[in-house]
Amino acid sequence: IGDFLPGGYEPSGAVWHPRLNKLFVVHDGGTMSSMDADGTNVTNWTITGTPDLEGITIGDPRTDFIYLGVENPDGVIEYNFITSTVIRTFDLTGTMASSDPNSGLEALTFVPDAADTEGGLFYAGLQENGDIYRFRLPILTSAVSTTVVHVSTFDPVSGRNDLAGLDYDRSTGILY
Repeated sequence: IGDFLPGGYEPSGAVWHPRLNKLFVVHDGGTMSSMDADGTNVTNWTITGTPDLEGITIGDPRTDFIYLGVENPDGVIEYNFITSTVIRTFDLTGTMASSDPNSGLEALTFVPDAADTEGGLFYAGLQENGDIYRFRLPILTSAVSTTVVHVSTFDPVSGRNDLAGLDYDRSTGILY
């Protein structure tokens, strides 16, 4: 798929959009791209003011929102890919922060849960220590709130750090 991406593109996260049948990818230089499964029909968006995109996920595939994980300062951007607009930014630094600005949020996924008021939780991986932080963001109950609720933190593999990716498979219920 790299043949159709801009020169110097360093993919740092990817997610399949089931409604659009498109792969969305982020570049740590602040670009998001979508493409067909074979890498063709690429569309690129430059996300202003976010040079270090490290993760990408979809909360509700029925919407036109995609969620981008930002490293330094650690946060999540809600982005409307139809209007090419940053809707809001959720600051995670109150809970999730690295002592090294290049070892912060490195992975992001959404785990749906019909019983949750927001439809599920965001899982963010911290590269520095390998911990996974679970956050509730107001993606269903508000269109303007940027309140972040830290639900829990866990260490998926004791003694391992450098967590660099997360993906949740909705069909199997497995977090990779």
